[in-house]
Amino acid sequence: MSLSTMKYGCKVIMNLEAAAKKVMQIVLIWGTPGKDPNEDFITYVKRLDPSTSKTNYILEDKKRHPNLNKTQKDKVKNDNSCETYDITLLLILIKLYCLNMARLNDAAWSNDGDELENLLYQIKEARNNAMHESLEMTKPEFEENTRKLREDLIATLTKAKERFHRSDAELKEKIEKLEVVMNRITDEPLDLDDFQRDYHSDLQDHIISRLADQLKQHPTYKKYVEPLDFLTTSKVSLNIENIYVKPKFMQGRPEGKAKDVEHLDLIKLAQGRPNQPQVLVVEGLAGSGKTTLVAYMTKEWSNTSSNSIKGLNEYKLLVLVRGRDSHLSSYTDLIQYLFQPSTAEYKELLSKLVKESSLLVIIDGIDEVNKSSRELIRDILHQMQGNPKCTVMITTRPEALQEGLQLIPSTYYRVEVELVGIPMGQREDFLHRYLDELHKTCPGTASTPPTTDDINQCIKQQDVETKEHFRLPLNLSIVAILMYFWPDKMNRNTTQTELYSLIHELTLEKLEKRLIDNDLTKDFGRRKRLDKVENWLSALYCEMFIALTHDQLTLQEESANKLRSKCDTLELPPDEMMAAFMETRTVKTFRGCDLDCYSVPHKGFQDRYGASYIKESIKQLKKCKKSENVKQIMFSTPGIGPIQLSKMQNLLQMLVSMIPHDWDSIMVKDVVNLLQEAGVNRRDQWLDVIEDTKCSEKVVKAIADHFPLSGARVGTRDDDGDYDPIEIKDGRIAAYEKLLYILPPTQVALNTAGDPASLNCLLASLDRHVCTEINLWQTYYHPTEDIHPIVDQLLSKVWSPDLSVYAGPLSDSVLSRLQRVRSLRYISLSISSNHQATLLMELITSTSFKDLEELDIAVTPEVQPAAITTYISCNYNIWVWLYLLDVTDERVSWACEMVANLIKPSQWEYHIGFPRSTLDEAGWIRMIQDLGQRGIKNIGGMSVPDTSISSDQEDQLDDICCDTLGAYLVRHSFNQWKK
Repeated sequence: MSLSTMKYGCKVIMNLEAAAKKVMQIVLIWGTPGKDPNEDFITYVKRLDPSTSKTNYILEDKKRHPNLNKTQKDKVKNDNSCETYDITLLLILIKLYCLNMARLNDAAWSNDGDELENLLYQIKEARNNAMHESLEMTKPEFEENTRKLREDLIATLTKAKERFHRSDAELKEKIEKLEVVMNRITDEPLDLDDFQRDYHSDLQDHIISRLADQLKQHPTYKKYVEPLDFLTTSKVSLNIENIYVKPKFMQGRPEGKAKDVEHLDLIKLAQGRPNQPQVLVVEGLAGSGKTTLVAYMTKEWSNTSSNSIKGLNEYKLLVLVRGRDSHLSSYTDLIQYLFQPSTAEYKELLSKLVKESSLLVIIDGIDEVNKSSRELIRDILHQMQGNPKCTVMITTRPEALQEGLQLIPSTYYRVEVELVGIPMGQREDFLHRYLDELHKTCPGTASTPPTTDDINQCIKQQDVETKEHFRLPLNLSIVAILMYFWPDKMNRNTTQTELYSLIHELTLEKLEKRLIDNDLTKDFGRRKRLDKVENWLSALYCEMFIALTHDQLTLQEESANKLRSKCDTLELPPDEMMAAFMETRTVKTFRGCDLDCYSVPHKGFQDRYGASYIKESIKQLKKCKKSENVKQIMFSTPGIGPIQLSKMQNLLQMLVSMIPHDWDSIMVKDVVNLLQEAGVNRRDQWLDVIEDTKCSEKVVKAIADHFPLSGARVGTRDDDGDYDPIEIKDGRIAAYEKLLYILPPTQVALNTAGDPASLNCLLASLDRHVCTEINLWQTYYHPTEDIHPIVDQLLSKVWSPDLSVYAGPLSDSVLSRLQRVRSLRYISLSISSNHQATLLMELITSTSFKDLEELDIAVTPEVQPAAITTYISCNYNIWVWLYLLDVTDERVSWACEMVANLIKPSQWEYHIGFPRSTLDEAGWIRMIQDLGQRGIKNIGGMSVPDTSISSDQEDQLDDICCDTLGAYLVRHSFNQWKK
């Protein structure tokens, strides 16, 4: 950085930091006359009298307030004097906390004029401009800038003096001090080293702001996804914002107790470590949406007005690294690549300031790393070890998780989550969004775009809402593309492998049309063309397998040349062949060179090609009676790298799905054994394999030998001494229908959120097993007065005296069965009639709850409080969760009476929730006061719908609830209860 060219720009920053910021501090202090110097501004504003205060904090709708992020809140709470506040924070606080300011949406804040509001806004704009413009400035430009700023600052103080009724003497004193500061900055010579020492934060803000602008325009930061471009005749770019559907995240699987992670809280999981950098590891299967998540996050960060992902706006820079890229190998390379326009301007200062800034580094696909990108990632993690403001987010497939974790230094705080995919109930929305965006992007491509009825029929035929492989966004996007461009290709109950096969068939069809028109191949007969293509594909499959063993998703030059040479031998056009199955990517290196490389559109396709290579090699073997043929083929392939079976997990699963019915049992076991050796050992992994093979009998028998049953076998426990029944839930029913016939007598847990009738197909196969859990959540969350005959029939057939968990309706027959159960641990009952309430009273008085850990009761307004005649006892330290549904203003008394009848006062083990309630803040205050008057004290907590109150109101109600009931109050989504 040259002092001669930068000094005047540096002086502008000094003026803004020393003079402009001081003026805004004066305005904030003048505008909050009742504030005690020893209290922070948040405490001050919360004690203002709502009936008399003229601040926007009181007058405006709090849901529309400018948000303070965590950093700003901490700064306000820790600095009563406002000396450390920046201009942006000062303006927010002036808007909210100062007396007699224009309302937040008033034009006075942004229109040109000489009002106090606009003058303050212009100061903020001056700082923004300084942060985003070059520091290079001539002396005349600096003098004009200083003159204008001086006039604005004096005018601001003058208007503030009038607005807040300060004295002329005080105004004169402030102006004189302002003049002294600005004259000193203008006249004194500037030493750049002194500037960097004294104004380091401001210099960093300036440079980082400019770098952020560059990142948002960088070609790497795409706001669009390009699905399967090689299939369509024109380029298809879909806006990520329009197709993105909130995915499901879990924390704590498979070890420990899993819990849902709210999509918007993802980043917050890792934030907040004051003394160390953080790593957020996002693990997900191939096609689970990891790269789409990354694209959405970069889009959200680029959009400064967006604030959907909590904590994302706290990062001044978002640096994106892709594991598959091989053109960078160090942190310095990355800085030069991303910030080419600034590297010459700021030189060595650039890397230093980036490394110290508030930074989110996203490493997408650590399972796809190669030699160069591995070194890059190591260097990034090493360089960032000393920056507690840095969060690194890593995405990976499960099979590469442990290898990826080894790259992370122990100095990082680490959080791991699993990206499960698109949850049930949102997959229909995903398809509608995707198809709508396809129609916007290429409206004339499809002859007859699918209608809503077409989409709904497809969802029903494919069982999209419950099939496990449709939780993966990649599979849903393939369904959408097939529906839009080739609806005749969709069959009933298409598996994941069949989706890939359909794409491959369409690729061949498109290639065939192009070869017919090509001069090299137009005179060949169709059979001859197909034979030549199949011959070339065999070479492609082999090269793809070799590339996988070398951790390469892009073909190396040697492999590409082999495939081109193969085309020459077969008299096929190389460009057509390569483009049909791969996409060409042009990568610009940090030195400015363009590299053209071939890669598959998704690693899943490369896995399929690798599996096809092994399958073809197996076909060439003579019938063999010994095992480990597949491993021999894999490890003896010329040119391979060191094979890690864990990285071949997806490839081997695809190979299993390709097993034809005429394979002998030895070969089938050989492949399944190899899949187990590659790391497929959990139940959900084997179930994925079964569903993807359409439950081939030979495959299911081979899988049953590996299916983990520790703690699930009748009369056994797992290593921790607990029972671990196999869980049959929506989307797994078809797989278990086949598997249960083969497994030895086993403990089974039925867990469905859908129609309980879907379990009827299991009744015959369940005869040899013991049902220890029955959870019919649809009947619990959406209760009806009468139990459906199908549900009663199902319960009569699967009920066992060994049942330990039950969720569902209560009836005479269910009561009789519950009274005969040996040891109940968890019960969730829906009560929607007076008769059911009577049955509940009988259950409470006639059943010993000595082993019960939790009792959940959901009560609808149809139940009269008079039907509740017995407290729910907590003599055995049972957690009782009482849910009162559909509470309105007219039903507050009903709800309070119901709580008072069911809950014995002065017990901590109770928790009350109000799903689907429409009360507002005043209604909840009335509810709390009424409960207090009825003697309800010291309950555990109270949950209210997050749609009924704001987060600010939550804080106030929590205080009231604690004082009145001795309980905490929280907002809750109650998603399961929504109609």
